[in-house]
Formats: sequence, structure tokens, C-alpha cells
Amino acid sequence: MRNLRTEFLASLRRAVGNSEGVAVATSGGLDSLAVLANLILEHGDQRRITAVAIEMIDDRGKSNIPVVRNLLEGIGLQCDLRIVPISRRPTGAPEWHAEGPRLDALPDANRLLVELAHEAGADVLLTGDGADELLGSGQYLTPHLLRNRNVRALPDYWRDHRGEYQPTKKLEALAVISPLLGRRRRAMTYLACSWPELCSNPPHDFLAEPYRGIATSWTKSWIGSLVRLHERHHDSLAAMEAWSDLYPHQRLRTAGLVRNEDPFLDPEFVERAKRLPLHRRYDPSYPHPYWRMKSQVIKLMPPGALAHLPTAKQIFSRAIVSRVDPAELSAKYLLESGILSARALSGDLDPMVATRIVEVEQWLATAMELGYELID
Repeated sequence: MRNLRTEFLASLRRAVGNSEGVAVATSGGLDSLAVLANLILEHGDQRRITAVAIEMIDDRGKSNIPVVRNLLEGIGLQCDLRIVPISRRPTGAPEWHAEGPRLDALPDANRLLVELAHEAGADVLLTGDGADELLGSGQYLTPHLLRNRNVRALPDYWRDHRGEYQPTKKLEALAVISPLLGRRRRAMTYLACSWPELCSNPPHDFLAEPYRGIATSWTKSWIGSLVRLHERHHDSLAAMEAWSDLYPHQRLRTAGLVRNEDPFLDPEFVERAKRLPLHRRYDPSYPHPYWRMKSQVIKLMPPGALAHLPTAKQIFSRAIVSRVDPAELSAKYLLESGILSARALSGDLDPMVATRIVEVEQWLATAMELGYELID
């Protein structure tokens, strides 16, 4: 494999194409910075480049915009910067597609970014989507680090990675002993540890029958297909984790007005990056957990950038769920069609489920306005 940064620059060139105006959705994180910094260094003399950002308050109460400004100034990145608050609603709606609703966490916010890019005269909007899934350091790497004589990395690695459903020490112990298990049992062990909420096949209480039963049966069948896939193709829990991080990862359709491209999800770049040995996704030489787990993205940065990079990831879970108030949720078309159970809106609804309901309701309402009809 050639140098990964060389491959990334080639991905950027394919994403930009002949566009004279290019915008980058910039959050203050490492992924979007890698796109923006390399774009400016490689194409800044020939293209009109704009960073577009939505101001959000992270879970610690801090805005992402000072981080964005400090990065641009510290690294010396010359570009226009356009900012809007997350409270602003877009002028238009995300483009409607007959194949189904958008599945991003903030479709209105993504439409805002597209509108900013369009106002700036951009022909294409680039994002950092997919970097975590493709290059991030995941769980179950202990045997890979041991196999590559990287024992000194283990203490930091164990501290940096916290199991979502099980303690890290349990997950890493399972990774070590998993070669002793049969292929099918190894696959089932992975899914039970990493996706327990799906393996328990919970009832989808917010759906009405017969849709609840259909969803439950589909989930069971899908889990079975995953077991068979991992059983046949993946020899370690870490390989299963890496595959599950990336697939099925949906490349979001454009929200309208300008073309949308994700350089990290460029098919050719994905194929090159997948050849990178899994243990190299974690680099113990960096001083911060965030950097150690994002080491391959750090390595894409231009020279001199390291001193200015954020040392911790900003989390915006509250900002995302605050866009929808479950108590004021309205789902007229989903209720009238019999897809949604009326009692689902009367209980304590999970905010992320509420967000999904809003997205599907908006998609269905637009479909009805366009003349589509519901059929059995």
C-alpha cells in the first residue's frame, strides 16, 4: 500500500473534480480538519474554498466555533468561514427521495450547511464522514498488538477503550481466547457483546401491528445473516468490529442545491485503507487518548498542525436530541396509516427514537403532498 496520505489526497482530487467553488462542513473535529487542511494545501491556489460550520454547544457547555477559529488561525489555513447557530431553521427542506427518508442525526442542520455552501458559490460540499468508521481504533485489538510485539501499548490501549456494554477487560480477554472458539461461536460471541440490544430482539413498542412483528422478524433474520457473514469471513473479533463499524454505513444523499462528497468514503480510498493492519489504527506514541485512537487521521494532517489540534473530542449528544421534544411530537401520517402505535407517543419516548419518528413522518408527509398513496 502506498502512503495513506497520498491515497487521501487522490480521494480529495476525485471529490473536488472540476469544481471551482468548494465548501467543507467543519465541526472543529479532526476528521473535517483533515479534509479542510489538505484541500487548502493542495487546491487553495486554484479553488475558492469556504469552511461552513454550525455553532453547537457540546455536552460540557462549550461552543465548537472557538475551536474552529483557533484551528484555522493556528495552522494558518486561509479560507472564508461561514457560521450559523444550530437554532436556525433552513430556508428549504432536505431533498425528498422516493427510496426512503434520510437517516442522519440532523437532516435540517445538514440542509443548513448545504445552503451556506450554495450561498458561498460552492459546487460541492465535502465532509469528514466515515473517518471514525474506517480508520478509528476499535475494541478487541489486544491479540493484534501482542502479535506485533506492541506489548508496551497495552496499558494505554486498555485505559483508552471503554466497552460500551461490557467492561474492557472482559472484551479484551474474549478477544485473546476467541481463537479457541469455533468460528460460529466466535461470531455469536462478538454480536452478543457488541450488539446486545439487537441480539435480545426487543419488541419495537412504538410500532403498531403487524409492523412490530415484521420488524422483529426482520431483525432476527438480519442478525442471523451477520453471524453467517462473520463466521465465513472474519477470523478475529477485531476484524468483525472493523467490518461492523463500516458496514452498513450509509453515504448520505445530498440535502439539495450542491453536490455532496465524503472523501473518507470514496470507494477507492476505502479499499486502500482497509489494507492497513488493524493494530496500526492505535498509536501509543501520542500523548492524548483522542490522538492515540485517531492516529491514522492525525497522520493525514499537514506538517506543523500537531501543536494546534484539539486534545479531546467534543460530544454534541444533547444538541442533537434537543432538536426534537418528545413531549410535543406530532406524527399525523404515521398514526393515520396505522404504522405507529398511538400509545407510543403517550409514554416516555427515547429522544433518538423520537428523532427517527420525525424524519419518517416528514418523509411520509412530503410523499402524500406529491400525490403518493398508502397501500397495504
